[in-house]
Amino acid sequence: MKLGLHLSIAGGLPRALDRAHALGCQAVQIFLQNPRGWRWRPVPAGEIAEFREKRRLHGIDLVVAHLSYLPNMAAVEPELFQLSWERLHQELTLGKALEIDYLVCHPGHASAEAASFDRVAAGLRRIITETPPPPLILLENTSGRKNELGQHIAELHRIISSAGVPLGLCVDTAHAFAAGYNLRLAHGRRQLLQEIAQGPGLAALKIIHLNEALFSCGSHRDRHWHLGQGNIGRRGLRGFLAGCSPFVQGVILETPKAAPDDDVLNLAAARSLL
Repeated sequence: MKLGLHLSIAGGLPRALDRAHALGCQAVQIFLQNPRGWRWRPVPAGEIAEFREKRRLHGIDLVVAHLSYLPNMAAVEPELFQLSWERLHQELTLGKALEIDYLVCHPGHASAEAASFDRVAAGLRRIITETPPPPLILLENTSGRKNELGQHIAELHRIISSAGVPLGLCVDTAHAFAAGYNLRLAHGRRQLLQEIAQGPGLAALKIIHLNEALFSCGSHRDRHWHLGQGNIGRRGLRGFLAGCSPFVQGVILETPKAAPDDDVLNLAAARSLL
């Protein structure tokens, strides 16, 4: 498994690869644009070429992008729905030009009814047919707060199977814990892995977002924390990684960055778990 962090693109996309190299990462996750705004920054051809060259120069084996925060692929409102899918198409197209491996997406916010899942599946079928991988879209599990779809693996499997196009899975440990999968305990880890195996299949699991959970199991509160200092614990995180290691390609940390050495300390903790 390749280990890395979600890193800033401040100063341009290639700077994230410089930061990853300086930290000794084999993998990196980035946003392709400002994640909190709809405004699209056209990326010059020279910056795209520099990004690809920096990746080869630094030996970064795995590059993952995360879809911006604002798109809601399950939106009922026509304007938001259109904006969301247009943005996903833009990020997929840029990701292809950058030679990125995966694009991680949350399924969206809506009531957990058939029509919501159908909207997401139909949209994915259309957009992936128009812009086939790479990058491969990975659906990420959620904590289940505020009508988030995808808190249970069965919901993600429903979308993947209905879409009928190439899709993968990204599992976030903090989200899983907040949604009620008790990764602190062996039976909770087995439950999550069994649901993946019986749903989309373990081969669909490409990326782990390795994060501690600040709040209790089943809280539906999405608050990441430093590895080994939260409610999952080192034993729980290590046990989950051991159970899925034959299948996962990359482990990405999305841990807090309040202090200058937080990334270094969390990377060291992750290496000890791996």
